[in-house]
Amino acid sequence: MNIFRRIAGRLRPRHVTPAAELHFDDPAVARDPMPHYERLRAGGAVQFLPRHEAWFVLSHAGLRHAFAHPELLSNSPYEAIDAVLLGADPPQHTVARAAVMPLFGAEVLDRVAASSEARAAELLQGELDAVRDFAVPLSELAAAELLGLDDDTLAAVRDAQQQSQDIAQLSAALDRIAERASVFARLREGGMSDAQSRSLIRLLWLASTVTTERVIAHGINLLAAPELRAAVMNDSRLLAPFVDEVLRLHPPELVVRRRANEAVAIDGVTIPAGALVHLSIVAANRDPAVFPDPSTLRLDRPAARHLAFGFGIHHCVGAGLARRVITASLRALLAHAPAYALASAPEIGWCSMTAHPIARLPIRTTP
Repeated sequence: MNIFRRIAGRLRPRHVTPAAELHFDDPAVARDPMPHYERLRAGGAVQFLPRHEAWFVLSHAGLRHAFAHPELLSNSPYEAIDAVLLGADPPQHTVARAAVMPLFGAEVLDRVAASSEARAAELLQGELDAVRDFAVPLSELAAAELLGLDDDTLAAVRDAQQQSQDIAQLSAALDRIAERASVFARLREGGMSDAQSRSLIRLLWLASTVTTERVIAHGINLLAAPELRAAVMNDSRLLAPFVDEVLRLHPPELVVRRRANEAVAIDGVTIPAGALVHLSIVAANRDPAVFPDPSTLRLDRPAARHLAFGFGIHHCVGAGLARRVITASLRALLAHAPAYALASAPEIGWCSMTAHPIARLPIRTTP
């Protein structure tokens, strides 16, 4: 499909930091990490970066192997966020996942997708910030519907987020309102304790909002390209592969962390026991061994080979919900603002090794 040109263009820095000095949280690196990943990949698919004191895995095959062997690589680096599911390993992880999965039934996903599309149509009025006025409220409403938060409880969570961007304070606020969520009782019925249920509700809110809004914003920015937008609008079947390509190029989390339980061999390199391991999803999703012309958005790639939602037992439980909400939001955008245009260039927000969000994206919904 040669009409789809390079959408995810990159500006190469004049100097690519050597591996011994490279730190992906450095602002100059974090704002445009891919040239650094490409230079790093040329030296091997698994490398130790001294400034991170961690091993980086860059290949698609290496990440699949790591995700497929939780007995070798632990999720324990995430215990501070949630020790019940995200930061847990089997057998605790197995029990918690079984308690959470019923929340994501087909009926729930269909209902949330329908309400997201209806609400998206209402939000598309005049000139707006597609992040603050569209992606954020849609992801919050979807999370609230999933968790069973009434309007007052949702308002309390929003107030907590507006008052502080500190994750610890937001987590404390979510813990205070957790028992007001209708799913709290369902989690308790599924065998979770009060403390475990609060932790899961906190995780589900965080995972259902920030990550989804990031992908919606990147999708809107990419669809501003007239040729690409016209192709998707002319064939509704292309919306699904478009969403997959947005997820591949701009995964919600660029990197995930693991801890080696024992010495583990990945791509011919032995990572020592106890080592911190960074699995680079964004690098794996642009692995030229799997994705020809990896930085180009193409709508003819094999479906869902990317690792944006992980793989194996830690494949994101909310992947189906996120995909439905993202797709519903973009479908509404194309239906109700087909001639939208960027009012100004997107403003990239804080960047780090794990995130590359658009902070502000002004659009005009009418010519």
